Amino acid sequence: MKRNKLFAYLSLLALASMVLAACGPAATEAPAATEPPAATEPPAATEAPAATEAPAACTPAGTEPIAFPDGGKSVTGAFDQEPDSIVPYFSQMSFAIWVTQLTLVGLAEWDDQSTLVPELAAEIPTTENGGVSADGLTITWKLKDCLFWSDGTPLTSKDVKFTWEAIVDPGNAVATKTGYDKIASIETPDDLTAVIKFAELYPPWQTLFTQGPNNSGGLIPEHILAGETALESNDFIHQPTVGSGPFVITEWVPGDFMTLLPNPNFYAGRPKLDRVQIRFVADSAAALAALQTGDVDWYPNFSEGDITTMQELEPGVKLTVIAGSDFEHYFFNLGRTEGVDGRGIADNEGFCPFKDINVRKAITLGINRQAIVDTLLSGYTAVPVSQWPNTAWTNTNLTVEGYDPDAAAALLDEAGYTLGADGIRAGDCNGENVKLSFNFETTTAPIRIDAATAVQSDLAKIGVEFTPIHTPAGTFFGQYVDGGPLTTGNYDMGGYTTGFYPDPYTDNFQCESVPSADKPDGTNWYHNCDPFLSDLIDSSLDTVDTAARKAIMDEAQKYIAENYYVIPLYARGDIFGSTPRFVFGPIGPQSNINWNAELWDVTE
Repeated sequence: MKRNKLFAYLSLLALASMVLAACGPAATEAPAATEPPAATEPPAATEAPAATEAPAACTPAGTEPIAFPDGGKSVTGAFDQEPDSIVPYFSQMSFAIWVTQLTLVGLAEWDDQSTLVPELAAEIPTTENGGVSADGLTITWKLKDCLFWSDGTPLTSKDVKFTWEAIVDPGNAVATKTGYDKIASIETPDDLTAVIKFAELYPPWQTLFTQGPNNSGGLIPEHILAGETALESNDFIHQPTVGSGPFVITEWVPGDFMTLLPNPNFYAGRPKLDRVQIRFVADSAAALAALQTGDVDWYPNFSEGDITTMQELEPGVKLTVIAGSDFEHYFFNLGRTEGVDGRGIADNEGFCPFKDINVRKAITLGINRQAIVDTLLSGYTAVPVSQWPNTAWTNTNLTVEGYDPDAAAALLDEAGYTLGADGIRAGDCNGENVKLSFNFETTTAPIRIDAATAVQSDLAKIGVEFTPIHTPAGTFFGQYVDGGPLTTGNYDMGGYTTGFYPDPYTDNFQCESVPSADKPDGTNWYHNCDPFLSDLIDSSLDTVDTAARKAIMDEAQKYIAENYYVIPLYARGDIFGSTPRFVFGPIGPQSNINWNAELWDVTE
C-alpha cells in the first residue's frame, strides 16, 4: 500500500463520515428539510475546548469529586430511558452512551465539525508524525502528560492495553468486539505510548478507543478492574464511581435521578458547572412539561414530530435541531437455524414468508413512509433510500420507491398469499399454510407508537396483519445474556434508530455476526446471513483507498435496496430542548451535546 493513499484516507475519514440510538442502520442525498429555522441554529463552531484550570504538573488535583455548597452552578437533564450500563462496551443504548461521554473519555473524539481531535491523546496518529506505519498495520498513540483518573491514580498507556484485553476476553460478555478483535497486540514501551499492532488491515482504526455518539471507546481503569472477569455483572460497569471525563457519578437512585460532580483531574481542567443532575422521566411529554416549568434544563431526545410544538413554546423553551446521519428503520428477522452454507447459524428461525423477496418488497411498498414524514414529523426530515443518509458515503444513484398499495397487493398475489374471509392473506410457505400475520417489536417512544399505528393501518389495506408490541427500551435493547428480543432473535419484525458512521463499515450484515449462544455479542440483529453481502461489505476493509471503499459501499447499498432487506423509514435529526438559562457548546452531527460538557454553563 502506498503511503500517499493511506494519508489521503486518514485525512478524509474524519470528514467523510456523515453517513443513527437509540441504540444498535437514502434516496439521493437527504433533502435540506432537516435544517432548522435560523433561530434554532446551534452556536457557531469553535475549536476543541481549551483547559479552564489545568492541574499542577504530574500531581493530581484531588482524589474525590468536587462538591460545592448548595450545588453551586447546576443544570438538570431529563432522560426517559435509564441507562443499563455506563461502561460503553457493555451497552448499545444511546442514553447510556451519553452518560459515558460525560464520565469516561477516550483517546480522541469528534468535534462539532466532524473532525477527530485529541482527547487523552497528545495528537492524532498520522503517517507524517510517525503514528501510522507505512503498511497501515501499526498505529502508535501518544498520550498527554500527567493524566489521572478521578481518584488520583495515574492514567497511562496500560489502561489502553487493559481496555482492549477486557473487550476481547471471552470471559466478558461485551456488546461487540468489532475492530478490537482485529488487533494482534498492544505494546506499552512507556506510560505515554500505546503501540497497536493489527493482525490485518483495519481502515476504521480511528473508531477504536475514541469517543462519539455512535462509537464508544472510553478507556476503563486497570487499577479498578484488573483480575476481574464476567465484567457484565460487575457493579463498576453499571455505575462507575471513578472516571476520566469532566464529571463523575456520585449518586444514582434507580428510577429517580443521577447526580454527577466535577472530576478534579479532568485532562482539560475543571468544568464550568458545579453539578449535573439527570432525572428519569416517563417519556418525552413528561420531559417537555418539566422544561416548561423549569424543573429540568435540557432533554436530548425529542423527535421530529415535536418540532412544531416546541417552536410554539419559544422563547421559554429553546429548540436546537441538528441534521444527523442516524435513521429509523424497520427490518425483518431473517434468521435461519441451519444457516447458509454453514455460516450465520441463528438460534431462532425467522418468520417464513419474509424469506420471499416479493413479500418483503410488498410490505415496503405497502407502507406510506412519506405520509409518516409529512404527518408525524412535520416534513422536517426525509425518507432515506439507504442506511447511510446525510453522508459522503450515500449512493446518490438510488431513488426512493414510493407508496404503491396496488403493486404491493399484486406482489402478494404472485407470492401465493390470497385474502381470507378475515381480510388477512394466507398461503403456502415451506409446505405449511401461513397467514401474513406477525408481530412488530419496538420501544415505547411516542413517535414509534404513532408510526407503528400508521403502518398497521397501511398494511391492513393489503391484507397484512401487523401487530405492534411496544417494549421498554432497557428490555428491547437487552443483551443476549439478558434475553433481549433483538439479540436472541425472538421477534418477527423490529424497528429502531441507528447509524453507520463515522466510518461506513458495519458488521450488521455479516454472517459471522449473527448472535447465537456461541456468539452472544453478535451485532447482526437482522439475523440475516447473505454470504455475498457479508463478504462485499467486509471487502471494504481490504483497502484504505477512499474511492475504492465508496464504490464498494455504493454496491452494497444497491444490493440491500434491491433485496428489500430493511425498510428505511426516515432520516433522523438530533433535536434538543433546553431552557434559556442553559448554555452549551457547539454541536455537530457526530459530536452531539455531550462532547464538550466541560463548557456547559448557566446564565444566572
